[in-house]
Amino acid sequence: MHRPMFKVDPKLATRTIIQSVRRADADLREAHAWLGKSNQNTVGVATFAGAWLLMLTVGILWLTGVLSGWVVVPVVAVGLSLLHELEHDLIHDLYFADRPRIQDLLFTGIWLGKMSLNPWSRRRLHRYHHRVSGQPEDIEERLIGLGLPWGLRRLTLSLLPAGSLLVVPAITRSVKAAVKAGAPRPDLVHAPAFAMLRAIDGVFLLLPAVVLPAAILGNSLAIELAVLWVLPNTIRHFSIVVVSSNSHYTDIPRSTLFHQNQVLDHWLTWPLQLFCFNFGATHIIHHYVVKQPFYLRQLVWLRVRDVVRDQGVPFNDLGTFARANRRRADEPIQALHPTVATTCRDDWCRIPRDGGEGTG
Repeated sequence: MHRPMFKVDPKLATRTIIQSVRRADADLREAHAWLGKSNQNTVGVATFAGAWLLMLTVGILWLTGVLSGWVVVPVVAVGLSLLHELEHDLIHDLYFADRPRIQDLLFTGIWLGKMSLNPWSRRRLHRYHHRVSGQPEDIEERLIGLGLPWGLRRLTLSLLPAGSLLVVPAITRSVKAAVKAGAPRPDLVHAPAFAMLRAIDGVFLLLPAVVLPAAILGNSLAIELAVLWVLPNTIRHFSIVVVSSNSHYTDIPRSTLFHQNQVLDHWLTWPLQLFCFNFGATHIIHHYVVKQPFYLRQLVWLRVRDVVRDQGVPFNDLGTFARANRRRADEPIQALHPTVATTCRDDWCRIPRDGGEGTG
Protein backbone atom coordinates (compact mmCIF):
# COMPACT_ATOMS: atom_id res chain seq x y z
CA MET A 1 0.00 0.00 0.00
CA HIS A 2 1.24 3.50 -0.82
CA ARG A 3 1.79 5.77 2.16
CA PRO A 4 1.37 9.56 1.90
CA MET A 5 4.64 11.42 2.12
CA PHE A 6 3.63 14.82 3.49
CA LYS A 7 4.75 14.07 7.06
CA VAL A 8 8.15 12.76 6.02
CA ASP A 9 11.42 14.60 6.46
CA PRO A 10 13.39 13.38 3.41
CA LYS A 11 16.80 14.18 4.90
CA LEU A 12 16.11 12.37 8.15
CA ALA A 13 14.50 9.43 6.36
CA THR A 14 17.46 9.13 4.01
CA ARG A 15 19.95 9.19 6.88
CA THR A 16 17.96 6.61 8.84
CA ILE A 17 17.75 4.21 5.90
CA ILE A 18 21.46 4.51 5.12
CA GLN A 19 22.39 3.86 8.73
CA SER A 20 20.08 0.84 8.92
CA VAL A 21 21.45 -0.68 5.72
CA ARG A 22 25.05 -0.19 6.80
CA ARG A 23 24.39 -1.63 10.25
CA ALA A 24 22.68 -4.72 8.81
CA ASP A 25 25.50 -5.09 6.29
CA ALA A 26 28.15 -4.98 9.03
CA ASP A 27 26.25 -7.41 11.26
CA LEU A 28 25.82 -9.98 8.49
CA ARG A 29 29.45 -9.76 7.40
CA GLU A 30 30.58 -10.26 10.99
CA ALA A 31 28.22 -13.18 11.59
CA HIS A 32 29.01 -15.04 8.35
CA ALA A 33 32.61 -15.24 7.22
CA TRP A 34 31.74 -16.00 3.59
CA LEU A 35 30.01 -12.61 3.34
CA GLY A 36 33.24 -10.79 4.23
CA LYS A 37 34.81 -8.42 1.74
CA SER A 38 37.85 -10.68 1.49
CA ASN A 39 35.62 -13.33 -0.10
CA GLN A 40 33.77 -11.14 -2.59
CA ASN A 41 36.02 -12.01 -5.53
CA THR A 42 35.54 -15.69 -4.85
CA VAL A 43 31.77 -15.37 -4.62
CA GLY A 44 31.73 -13.35 -7.83
CA VAL A 45 33.67 -15.96 -9.78
CA ALA A 46 31.54 -18.73 -8.28
CA THR A 47 28.40 -16.91 -9.38
CA PHE A 48 29.76 -16.53 -12.91
CA ALA A 49 30.77 -20.18 -13.12
CA GLY A 50 27.58 -21.42 -11.49
CA ALA A 51 25.33 -19.46 -13.84
CA TRP A 52 27.15 -20.73 -16.93
CA LEU A 53 27.22 -24.29 -15.58
CA LEU A 54 23.47 -24.18 -14.98
CA MET A 55 22.72 -22.85 -18.45
CA LEU A 56 25.08 -25.24 -20.24
CA THR A 57 23.78 -28.24 -18.30
CA VAL A 58 20.10 -27.67 -19.07
CA GLY A 59 21.02 -26.76 -22.65
CA ILE A 60 22.82 -30.07 -23.18
CA LEU A 61 19.94 -31.94 -21.53
CA TRP A 62 17.52 -30.32 -23.95
CA LEU A 63 19.70 -31.02 -26.99
CA THR A 64 19.90 -34.68 -25.95
CA GLY A 65 16.14 -34.91 -25.44
CA VAL A 66 16.18 -35.25 -21.65
CA LEU A 67 14.47 -31.95 -20.85
CA SER A 68 11.61 -30.09 -22.51
CA GLY A 69 12.17 -26.66 -23.99
CA TRP A 70 9.42 -25.40 -21.66
CA VAL A 71 11.77 -26.18 -18.76
CA VAL A 72 14.98 -25.02 -20.39
CA VAL A 73 13.85 -21.52 -21.41
CA PRO A 74 12.90 -20.29 -17.89
CA VAL A 75 15.87 -22.02 -16.23
CA VAL A 76 18.30 -20.37 -18.63
CA ALA A 77 16.54 -17.05 -17.99
CA VAL A 78 17.22 -17.47 -14.26
CA GLY A 79 20.91 -18.11 -15.02
CA LEU A 80 21.00 -14.97 -17.15
CA SER A 81 19.49 -12.96 -14.30
CA LEU A 82 22.47 -14.03 -12.16
CA LEU A 83 24.83 -12.78 -14.87
CA HIS A 84 22.94 -9.49 -14.93
CA GLU A 85 23.41 -9.04 -11.18
CA LEU A 86 27.08 -9.90 -11.48
CA GLU A 87 27.51 -7.37 -14.30
CA HIS A 88 25.89 -4.70 -12.17
CA ASP A 89 28.26 -5.43 -9.28
CA LEU A 90 31.25 -5.32 -11.62
CA ILE A 91 30.09 -1.93 -12.88
CA HIS A 92 30.49 -0.72 -9.29
CA ASP A 93 33.91 -2.42 -8.94
CA LEU A 94 32.72 -4.85 -6.28
CA TYR A 95 34.91 -7.63 -7.70
CA PHE A 96 38.54 -7.38 -8.85
CA ALA A 97 38.59 -3.59 -8.59
CA ASP A 98 42.38 -3.60 -8.95
CA ARG A 99 42.48 -6.21 -11.74
CA PRO A 100 40.69 -4.73 -14.77
CA ARG A 101 41.69 -7.57 -17.10
CA ILE A 102 39.77 -10.07 -14.98
CA GLN A 103 36.83 -7.66 -14.97
CA ASP A 104 37.02 -7.48 -18.76
CA LEU A 105 37.07 -11.26 -19.00
CA LEU A 106 33.98 -11.55 -16.80
CA PHE A 107 32.29 -8.73 -18.70
CA THR A 108 32.89 -10.56 -21.97
CA GLY A 109 31.33 -13.79 -20.73
CA ILE A 110 28.35 -11.90 -19.34
CA TRP A 111 27.87 -9.90 -22.54
CA LEU A 112 27.84 -12.99 -24.71
CA GLY A 113 25.31 -14.65 -22.43
CA LYS A 114 22.99 -11.66 -22.02
CA MET A 115 22.93 -10.64 -25.68
CA SER A 116 22.52 -6.99 -24.70
CA LEU A 117 24.34 -3.66 -24.63
CA ASN A 118 28.04 -4.20 -23.99
CA PRO A 119 28.99 -3.86 -20.30
CA TRP A 120 31.65 -1.21 -20.90
CA SER A 121 29.07 1.18 -22.32
CA ARG A 122 26.55 0.20 -19.69
CA ARG A 123 29.07 1.00 -16.95
CA ARG A 124 29.18 4.62 -18.12
CA LEU A 125 25.41 4.88 -18.42
CA HIS A 126 24.76 3.26 -15.04
CA ARG A 127 27.20 5.40 -13.11
CA TYR A 128 25.63 8.44 -14.74
CA HIS A 129 22.21 7.10 -13.72
CA HIS A 130 23.22 7.29 -10.08
CA ARG A 131 24.13 10.96 -10.53
CA VAL A 132 20.90 11.97 -12.27
CA SER A 133 18.36 9.29 -11.37
CA GLY A 134 14.86 10.20 -12.46
CA GLN A 135 15.91 13.29 -14.39
CA PRO A 136 15.33 13.98 -18.11
CA GLU A 137 18.97 13.08 -18.83
CA ASP A 138 18.83 9.70 -17.02
CA ILE A 139 19.82 7.85 -20.19
CA GLU A 140 19.84 4.33 -18.78
CA GLU A 141 16.34 4.38 -17.30
CA ARG A 142 14.80 6.33 -20.16
CA LEU A 143 16.15 3.73 -22.61
CA ILE A 144 13.92 1.19 -20.84
CA GLY A 145 10.86 3.42 -20.76
CA LEU A 146 11.06 5.62 -17.65
CA GLY A 147 8.55 8.44 -18.05
CA LEU A 148 7.06 7.04 -21.24
CA PRO A 149 3.29 6.38 -21.20
CA TRP A 150 2.33 2.77 -21.77
CA GLY A 151 1.52 2.13 -25.39
CA LEU A 152 3.06 0.52 -28.44
CA ARG A 153 6.45 2.23 -28.01
CA ARG A 154 6.90 1.25 -24.40
CA LEU A 155 5.66 -2.27 -25.00
CA THR A 156 8.09 -2.64 -27.91
CA LEU A 157 11.16 -1.50 -25.97
CA SER A 158 10.08 -3.67 -23.04
CA LEU A 159 9.99 -6.78 -25.20
CA LEU A 160 12.98 -6.10 -27.46
CA PRO A 161 16.23 -4.27 -26.68
CA ALA A 162 16.15 -2.80 -30.20
CA GLY A 163 12.97 -0.99 -29.20
CA SER A 164 15.10 1.48 -27.24
CA LEU A 165 16.10 3.00 -30.58
CA LEU A 166 12.61 4.50 -30.70
CA VAL A 167 13.39 6.84 -27.80
CA VAL A 168 17.05 7.67 -28.52
CA PRO A 169 16.31 10.95 -30.39
CA ALA A 170 14.16 12.27 -27.51
CA ILE A 171 16.78 11.26 -24.94
CA THR A 172 19.52 12.96 -26.95
CA ARG A 173 17.56 16.23 -26.97
CA SER A 174 16.90 15.95 -23.23
CA VAL A 175 20.57 15.34 -22.39
CA LYS A 176 21.70 18.33 -24.46
CA ALA A 177 19.09 20.58 -22.84
CA ALA A 178 19.92 19.34 -19.35
CA VAL A 179 23.68 19.81 -19.76
CA LYS A 180 23.10 23.28 -21.17
CA ALA A 181 21.01 24.07 -18.08
CA GLY A 182 23.82 22.94 -15.77
CA ALA A 183 23.31 19.21 -15.30
CA PRO A 184 26.43 17.02 -15.16
CA ARG A 185 27.69 15.91 -18.56
CA PRO A 186 27.61 12.14 -19.24
CA ASP A 187 30.96 10.49 -19.84
CA LEU A 188 30.39 8.82 -23.19
CA VAL A 189 33.97 8.92 -24.50
CA HIS A 190 34.95 5.43 -25.62
CA ALA A 191 38.16 3.66 -26.56
CA PRO A 192 38.96 2.98 -30.25
CA ALA A 193 37.61 -0.56 -29.85
CA PHE A 194 34.14 0.87 -29.30
CA ALA A 195 33.35 0.61 -33.02
CA MET A 196 33.72 -3.17 -32.78
CA LEU A 197 31.63 -3.31 -29.60
CA ARG A 198 28.90 -1.26 -31.22
CA ALA A 199 28.86 -3.58 -34.24
CA ILE A 200 28.38 -6.63 -32.01
CA ASP A 201 25.71 -4.76 -30.05
CA GLY A 202 23.94 -4.21 -33.37
CA VAL A 203 24.00 -7.92 -34.13
CA PHE A 204 22.52 -8.68 -30.72
CA LEU A 205 19.79 -6.07 -31.27
CA LEU A 206 18.78 -7.54 -34.62
CA LEU A 207 19.10 -11.22 -33.70
CA PRO A 208 15.60 -11.70 -32.20
CA ALA A 209 13.99 -10.23 -35.31
CA VAL A 210 15.82 -12.81 -37.43
CA VAL A 211 15.86 -15.88 -35.17
CA LEU A 212 12.29 -15.91 -33.88
CA PRO A 213 10.55 -15.79 -37.29
CA ALA A 214 12.98 -18.41 -38.63
CA ALA A 215 12.26 -20.63 -35.63
CA ILE A 216 8.52 -20.33 -36.21
CA LEU A 217 9.11 -21.42 -39.81
CA GLY A 218 10.90 -24.53 -38.53
CA ASN A 219 14.58 -23.77 -39.14
CA SER A 220 16.48 -26.15 -36.82
CA LEU A 221 19.39 -23.82 -36.05
CA ALA A 222 16.99 -20.96 -35.34
CA ILE A 223 14.98 -23.19 -32.99
CA GLU A 224 18.13 -24.04 -31.03
CA LEU A 225 19.17 -20.39 -30.83
CA ALA A 226 15.66 -19.40 -29.77
CA VAL A 227 15.38 -21.96 -26.96
CA LEU A 228 18.93 -21.63 -25.63
CA TRP A 229 19.55 -17.92 -26.11
CA VAL A 230 16.94 -15.61 -27.61
CA LEU A 231 13.77 -16.58 -25.71
CA PRO A 232 15.48 -16.73 -22.27
CA ASN A 233 16.97 -13.31 -22.92
CA THR A 234 13.62 -11.97 -24.05
CA ILE A 235 12.06 -13.12 -20.77
CA ARG A 236 14.98 -11.72 -18.76
CA HIS A 237 14.90 -8.41 -20.66
CA PHE A 238 11.14 -7.94 -20.31
CA SER A 239 11.26 -8.73 -16.59
CA ILE A 240 14.08 -6.38 -15.67
CA VAL A 241 12.78 -3.58 -17.91
CA VAL A 242 9.24 -3.62 -16.49
CA VAL A 243 10.36 -3.99 -12.88
CA SER A 244 13.27 -1.54 -13.03
CA SER A 245 11.51 1.24 -14.91
CA ASN A 246 8.53 1.06 -12.56
CA SER A 247 10.66 0.88 -9.42
CA HIS A 248 12.08 4.29 -10.34
CA TYR A 249 10.26 7.61 -10.37
CA THR A 250 10.70 10.52 -12.70
CA ASP A 251 9.74 14.18 -12.42
CA ILE A 252 11.43 14.46 -9.02
CA PRO A 253 13.66 17.05 -7.32
CA ARG A 254 17.34 16.97 -8.14
CA SER A 255 20.04 15.91 -5.68
CA THR A 256 17.66 13.74 -3.69
CA LEU A 257 17.76 10.06 -2.86
CA PHE A 258 14.46 9.78 -1.09
CA HIS A 259 12.21 10.43 -4.08
CA GLN A 260 14.02 8.23 -6.60
CA ASN A 261 12.51 4.81 -5.94
CA GLN A 262 9.68 2.77 -4.58
CA VAL A 263 9.58 -0.83 -3.33
CA LEU A 264 7.83 -3.08 -5.84
CA ASP A 265 7.22 -6.48 -4.28
CA HIS A 266 3.50 -6.99 -4.93
CA TRP A 267 2.51 -10.61 -5.60
CA LEU A 268 1.53 -9.66 -9.15
CA THR A 269 5.20 -8.92 -9.85
CA TRP A 270 6.52 -12.27 -8.56
CA PRO A 271 6.76 -13.94 -11.99
CA LEU A 272 8.88 -11.02 -13.19
CA GLN A 273 10.93 -10.89 -9.99
CA LEU A 274 11.93 -14.52 -10.57
CA PHE A 275 13.79 -13.51 -13.72
CA CYS A 276 15.40 -10.33 -12.35
CA PHE A 277 16.55 -11.61 -8.97
CA ASN A 278 13.94 -9.85 -6.83
CA PHE A 279 15.01 -6.49 -8.22
CA GLY A 280 11.83 -4.60 -7.44
CA ALA A 281 12.02 -5.37 -3.73
CA THR A 282 15.71 -4.76 -3.12
CA HIS A 283 16.95 -2.23 -5.64
CA ILE A 284 15.91 0.73 -3.56
CA ILE A 285 18.59 0.10 -0.92
CA HIS A 286 21.25 -0.03 -3.64
CA HIS A 287 20.54 3.66 -4.27
CA TYR A 288 21.24 4.39 -0.60
CA VAL A 289 24.31 2.15 -0.20
CA VAL A 290 25.95 1.41 -3.54
CA LYS A 291 28.92 -0.72 -2.53
CA GLN A 292 27.03 -3.87 -1.64
CA PRO A 293 27.05 -7.11 -3.68
CA PHE A 294 23.72 -8.41 -4.91
CA TYR A 295 23.63 -11.53 -2.72
CA LEU A 296 24.30 -9.52 0.45
CA ARG A 297 21.66 -6.96 -0.55
CA GLN A 298 19.03 -9.71 -0.57
CA LEU A 299 19.94 -10.64 3.01
CA VAL A 300 20.15 -7.03 4.18
CA TRP A 301 16.73 -6.34 2.73
CA LEU A 302 15.14 -8.87 5.06
CA ARG A 303 16.44 -6.84 8.01
CA VAL A 304 15.69 -3.32 6.81
CA ARG A 305 12.36 -3.73 5.01
CA ASP A 306 10.32 -2.52 7.97
CA VAL A 307 12.65 0.43 8.51
CA VAL A 308 12.28 1.49 4.88
CA ARG A 309 8.48 1.27 5.14
CA ASP A 310 8.42 3.17 8.43
CA GLN A 311 10.39 6.01 6.87
CA GLY A 312 7.57 6.61 4.41
CA VAL A 313 9.00 5.05 1.26
CA PRO A 314 6.22 4.05 -1.16
CA PHE A 315 5.47 0.32 -1.35
CA ASN A 316 3.70 -1.15 -4.38
CA ASP A 317 2.50 2.11 -5.84
CA LEU A 318 1.01 0.31 -8.85
CA GLY A 319 -0.54 3.55 -10.04
CA THR A 320 2.89 4.45 -11.40
CA PHE A 321 2.08 2.29 -14.43
CA ALA A 322 -0.76 4.64 -15.34
CA ARG A 323 1.13 7.80 -14.38
CA ALA A 324 4.18 7.03 -16.54
CA ASN A 325 6.38 6.82 -13.42
CA ARG A 326 5.40 10.17 -11.93
CA ARG A 327 4.80 10.21 -8.21
CA ARG A 328 1.28 10.58 -6.86
CA ALA A 329 -0.33 13.95 -7.53
CA ASP A 330 -1.25 14.31 -3.83
CA GLU A 331 2.40 14.18 -2.74
CA PRO A 332 3.37 17.81 -2.16
CA ILE A 333 7.02 17.34 -3.15
CA GLN A 334 7.51 21.07 -3.51
CA ALA A 335 6.37 21.53 0.07
CA LEU A 336 9.24 19.28 1.11
CA HIS A 337 11.62 21.12 -1.20
CA PRO A 338 10.19 24.62 -1.64
CA THR A 339 13.19 25.84 -3.66
CA VAL A 340 13.04 22.99 -6.17
CA ALA A 341 11.11 23.29 -9.42
CA THR A 342 9.87 19.97 -10.77
CA THR A 343 10.00 19.02 -14.42
CA CYS A 344 7.14 19.53 -16.84
CA ARG A 345 4.56 16.76 -16.43
CA ASP A 346 3.64 16.64 -20.11
CA ASP A 347 7.11 16.02 -21.52
CA TRP A 348 10.79 16.45 -20.69
CA CYS A 349 10.92 20.15 -21.51
CA ARG A 350 11.84 21.81 -18.21
CA ILE A 351 15.01 21.17 -16.27
CA PRO A 352 14.77 21.69 -12.47
CA ARG A 353 17.58 23.38 -10.58
CA ASP A 354 19.58 21.52 -7.96
CA GLY A 355 18.04 21.29 -4.55
CA GLY A 356 17.10 18.94 -1.76
CA GLU A 357 19.38 16.68 0.19
CA GLY A 358 22.68 15.56 -1.25
CA THR A 359 23.19 12.09 -2.62
CA GLY A 360 26.39 11.46 -0.76
